[in-house]
Amino acid sequence: MSSATRTSPPPAPGRLPVIGHALQLWRRPLEFLDTLTAYDPLVAVHLGPRPSYVLVSPHLVHQVLVTDAARYAKGRSFEKLHDYLGQGLATSEGPFHLRQRRMMQPAFHHRQIAHYVDIMARLATQRAASWRPGQIVDVTYEMHDLSLAVVTSTLFSTALDEGLVADIRHAMPVVLRGAYTRVLDPTNLWHKIPTPGNRRLADANRRLHTAIDRLIRTRREEPQADQQDLLSMLLRAQDGDGGTMTDQQVHDELITLLVAGTETAAGGLAWLFHELGQNPAVDRALQRELRDTLTDALTPDVLRGLPYTRRVVDEALRMRNPGGMTTRRAMAEVELGGHHFPRGTEFIFSAWVLHRNPRYFPDPVRFDPDRWLPDRPPVPRGAFIPFGAGSHMCIGDSYARTEMTTVVAAIASRWRLEPLPGARVRGVMTSTNSPGRLLMRVQER
Repeated sequence: MSSATRTSPPPAPGRLPVIGHALQLWRRPLEFLDTLTAYDPLVAVHLGPRPSYVLVSPHLVHQVLVTDAARYAKGRSFEKLHDYLGQGLATSEGPFHLRQRRMMQPAFHHRQIAHYVDIMARLATQRAASWRPGQIVDVTYEMHDLSLAVVTSTLFSTALDEGLVADIRHAMPVVLRGAYTRVLDPTNLWHKIPTPGNRRLADANRRLHTAIDRLIRTRREEPQADQQDLLSMLLRAQDGDGGTMTDQQVHDELITLLVAGTETAAGGLAWLFHELGQNPAVDRALQRELRDTLTDALTPDVLRGLPYTRRVVDEALRMRNPGGMTTRRAMAEVELGGHHFPRGTEFIFSAWVLHRNPRYFPDPVRFDPDRWLPDRPPVPRGAFIPFGAGSHMCIGDSYARTEMTTVVAAIASRWRLEPLPGARVRGVMTSTNSPGRLLMRVQER
């Protein structure tokens, strides 16, 4: 007989009437998530009258995402994203998700990602060459702009016209911020009110989707058999029965890849350079490896010879994971962490909460790349999931790691980015998280 109880897990502090914890997740999301590491194995959070439950234990996260994944659907936050991301990999489920993932997998094979390294290295080197000694740069903006250039170059291979790039660059942050607001809205009514912000959101969403439609239409009209960019591979992809994607399916996957490929890498890189600025000893160790190893162009073989650089990337993905929050909905009565939950219960997991938990990562807010040395104790399964886990793990995990390693190697081998005295850095949450305005001074090595 099960020993699970029907008592409720403890609630997170600071719940307000009607809106619950939505205001805290809006105003100070990362600080609020940090408070949840004090709980184990789960804690109740309200985004309206009914609670959702944040999974704090890696064991429970693995159970929900992997072991018992078939018992859970993606949940209401993903349903709210359909208006923005359509039915791409991030929001789709079931047989359709499996079909799309299998069709897209060749575009993310390690041989294909190796082909992208040349593009990533060229664009990162150009970005580094555009700076001058003593210049103050907004690292968050620079990394976002660079990641957008990388993802559009690998998605579409040919340079985009300036108008199209401007539409994408201006629309994406508005869409992401608006989508995050809608996810947090406990009433499901705010997005229907014709406020100036909602009108800007609707216009940005329309411009973003119109730009993607133009790209697909142009490529359909002018196909090039030898192109190996992601768009061409999606248009040529076939399932087991020889079926291909419709234009709408390609559209939804491109929107998803564009958003995920830009925001995740940009946020991760901005946080990484912030931590290098705060930790001079780590920066010096990184510089020694780059100085002793980089003698020629960055290639996949060269990247494999940068173990410390890769550990720096992993530590940034741990301590400052750029991911947001992910939900799952129980499709039947479930038992988790010694509690029974009815069908329809919503669960939340956040890599930020898992990765900064002192039970699994000693001194969790210390930036320590050496915690990833092979002789260190392994972390529990489910404790380090920078790109999710299970069948819905991000398809672009290797792509993102490769991009981050390439960009760090290209920039840090030439420049040290120094924090400005007294500057305050605060995280901003949308569907991902990144530092707000991150001003740093460029100093030559």
